[in-house]
Amino acid sequence: MLKTGGIKKFDYCGGCTFYLGAIIITLICQALAGVVSTLLAQSYPDIATNGDFLTAFMIVIQAANALFILLFCKINKYRFDCALACKADKKVDYRDFIIPEVGAIVLLFAMYLPTLWYGYFTTYALRIPSTTGNIDLSTPSSVVMIVIASVFMAPVFEETIYRGVLFNGLRKNGGAVKSVILCALAFMLMHMSPIQVVFQFALGALSAAVMNKTRRLLPCVLLHATANAAALAIQFPPLSGVIDGGMAWLVANPVAAAFITLGLLVAGGAALFALVRFGYGKQNAEVELGAGDTDDEKVTPQSVALSEARNKDGTMRFFIAMGISGVLFIINLITMIAG
Repeated sequence: MLKTGGIKKFDYCGGCTFYLGAIIITLICQALAGVVSTLLAQSYPDIATNGDFLTAFMIVIQAANALFILLFCKINKYRFDCALACKADKKVDYRDFIIPEVGAIVLLFAMYLPTLWYGYFTTYALRIPSTTGNIDLSTPSSVVMIVIASVFMAPVFEETIYRGVLFNGLRKNGGAVKSVILCALAFMLMHMSPIQVVFQFALGALSAAVMNKTRRLLPCVLLHATANAAALAIQFPPLSGVIDGGMAWLVANPVAAAFITLGLLVAGGAALFALVRFGYGKQNAEVELGAGDTDDEKVTPQSVALSEARNKDGTMRFFIAMGISGVLFIINLITMIAG
């Protein structure tokens, strides 16, 4: 385990262990919500779509994430090997406030039609009702709570878990592309929602790419918050009819829609690549992943064997966490199709 000042840093095994713990916490929260909703079903028949209940539950999940992060790091004496906002010279980079917002908007445009195509597939091929997963946001309290949960809490705590810890751990044991894909897949499956996979994977991949470039959480948090805020905004009038209109247009003009979808996807992907790759300039040595990490212990055959064993443990824990998320994802998908 790498050490700095007597405080452990997240290595590959530590990052995967942290990820597994976060998934278990999510699983516990999901089970708790199921128990509570079952107990309240007779008194509140609409509990499954009740906006106040569901948005309050979203806040509970994020609060549980926050508590897990604090306790895990306290008990194991871990610290994060990435800064929240500042570079090595302690100066805040103004690009951390501009590039994420621009990237989130470009991502929304690039992924809008692919997301609609996926929605078309789930609705007409898998027979999942288009209203599945919708939350009734008809009360002011539900609107306030979903904004708090999705725009303020989720970006901070989910980015801490999936980019600040998991991606850093994956990156120390693999290449950038592999780590970005695995981190995005883990982030997508964590939501356990078959109707959100396209955009969640894209957001997870872009955020991981930003973390790989900057080694800072702030731009990832701002990217996540902006994307969530924009996605939330289109659910309210007058933008709420945009998705329905887009779906109808896809059905009426499939050939044209396919070409436009591909064009927006390619153009948006190129724009995002350029924005992340060149927007932050050349990566400095001090922010390269693993730069400055030293192990004061002498390298011996025993220490190498221990390191290899830890890596195997980390891989096993990573795939256990992925397996839990994947099983619940499939269960939710079957439930949606059957119900």
